[in-house]
Amino acid sequence: MGEFLSMTGVAGASQAAVERVFVDFTTSRQGILEPAPRTDDPDGQLIIAPSPSGNVTVLYPRGFTEWDEMSLLLSESLRVPTISMHIHDGDLWMYTLFVDGKDVDWFNPIPAYWSDELSDDERSQWAGDAKTLAQHWPGVSEESVKNYLVPWGEDGPTEKAYPTDQFSANDCWQLVDFMGKLDLTFPIDDSGKTLGSTFTFSVKRRRNR
Repeated sequence: MGEFLSMTGVAGASQAAVERVFVDFTTSRQGILEPAPRTDDPDGQLIIAPSPSGNVTVLYPRGFTEWDEMSLLLSESLRVPTISMHIHDGDLWMYTLFVDGKDVDWFNPIPAYWSDELSDDERSQWAGDAKTLAQHWPGVSEESVKNYLVPWGEDGPTEKAYPTDQFSANDCWQLVDFMGKLDLTFPIDDSGKTLGSTFTFSVKRRRNR
């Protein structure tokens, strides 16, 4: 099985403000949110990591599937842009950008990954828009992110999007380079050390209606 990761990036909000949203959410879902010691295997923990520029990254524990919903809630609650980011089975990385509680931009380098029967509009939606991203995310220029927003595939690019990047296209870990352009801290360093605050986090699943 490949790698699965889900995260939210929060622009221009303090770590304390982000944590307050999680406290309220956890209480509303009769869940658990408690500070926890760092471990060598953080898959079961919620990690909240600030960046020097004042942005915050949230890494969700494995098994939590509501990262888009939390990104929307954080955007609504804090009135700041948020970006939901996901690595799926080691095959791709993708994002959805939320502004004022609305999704405004989407990117998936393999839009037909789950279905070959996509309309042209659906393919276009997942193409990503560097102009929209730069318009809403502080400190980001269109030029600094547009090279990431390209489709992958057998004939797709395999080189790095930018010379200073660590990872190339067609590599799901390119997400780490993309995060760097958004001044978001990837909350686990190259040695596996956790960065930021760690929590035991769980909520009751929503019942299907």
